[in-house]
Amino acid sequence: MRGARLLIGLGVALHVVFFVLMLLGVEPFHTFFYLFAWWTFIPVIGAINAERAGNSLIVGQSRQLVWVTGYSVVVWLFFEIWNFRLHNWLYLGVIELTWLRWLAYTVSFATVLPAILELDTLLGNLGIARRVPGPAIRVSARLLNACVIAGLVMMTLVVLLPRYCFPLLWVGPVFILDPLIYRRDRVVSLLGQAAQGSYALLLRLMLAGLVCGVLWEFWNYWSGAKWVYAIPFFNFWKVFEMPLLGYLGFMPFALQCYLFWQLLRLVRKAYAGRGWRISLVTASLAAMYCALVFYGIDHFTVIWSST
Repeated sequence: MRGARLLIGLGVALHVVFFVLMLLGVEPFHTFFYLFAWWTFIPVIGAINAERAGNSLIVGQSRQLVWVTGYSVVVWLFFEIWNFRLHNWLYLGVIELTWLRWLAYTVSFATVLPAILELDTLLGNLGIARRVPGPAIRVSARLLNACVIAGLVMMTLVVLLPRYCFPLLWVGPVFILDPLIYRRDRVVSLLGQAAQGSYALLLRLMLAGLVCGVLWEFWNYWSGAKWVYAIPFFNFWKVFEMPLLGYLGFMPFALQCYLFWQLLRLVRKAYAGRGWRISLVTASLAAMYCALVFYGIDHFTVIWSST
């Protein structure tokens, strides 16, 4: 695909240009370098997927691009809400103009799911972790229920003992979401694949999460508007802004991103053809949710330079 090759070349060239401008302190590339970095990287890997296998999530898929980026914002804000309790990360250097700051939140958070999902697709297209056999597990109703209960217990502990149990935030939702998805579509469920003795998707997603985590932290490190961490017990041996042990959390986080995306797919399938009214109500509720969480971020997570 000639268009894909042009997109790859343009994305790489712009990424280099933006990096140089950031180093020179040129605005807005210094403050918003994180955004410029991701929105040149994601189209590049999407174009590579489109050219190699025609299976990009976003390139040539304008409608799906809207879905995955919009849903990415909704999903990431779920974790921002939990951070109001945990205070594990804080934002520095954000701009004071509210509408522009909220726009930057939106554009930034919209990268999360596309990055994970496109990179997972790219790894598969490159033949990495394409086949990872292992023991087939027996998935029973009792196991599914036990997983959900375990996930709910983990999330409860995060609320009750945030200082000690904060890592469970990055694990608990996997135990809740995957059994729900298994009951509707075993093929895309992690448990469903494990029942077939296949662990390729699990390993590939975790690898995609780790790679994205390194890139998230690297590009955040150079940005004027950035996040920093305040993690109990483990806030040492930092690589960029992230403590070394914190990189382990990106692997289960990638599983969550995948499962949230599959959940949306199933919900869309269930409500297909229900009419524009449901879409309008859903969009309105999502907009209200985003606005409320943005307001919370401004008050609980942002460190203002004037304070």
